[in-house]
Amino acid sequence: MKIVKQGLALSDEDLNLIKSDVITSMMKNRLVVEFDEAPDLDSLDFTGANGFYYIKSLGSKLYQFWFENKSDFDAFYNNVIAYKMTLTNSDK
Repeated sequence: MKIVKQGLALSDEDLNLIKSDVITSMMKNRLVVEFDEAPDLDSLDFTGANGFYYIKSLGSKLYQFWFENKSDFDAFYNNVIAYKMTLTNSDK
């Protein structure tokens, strides 16, 4: 059995329940990431997020990430860039 605390992560159903100003904020802070391999989404650390976030699968390796707060978006973006750089450097 696996139990996952959902915390600030939103589901598809949640998007229909929250206020439109939160959705508008999240639409301004979206990022699409295409991974080289299907990611283990449980291993992505969102514990530092201060606002709501939403993860939408666009394919087996393509995901869209939405963030309520710009600071959460920036932190995630920087982590993705750092992760990409470690992959690039390990190929050399």
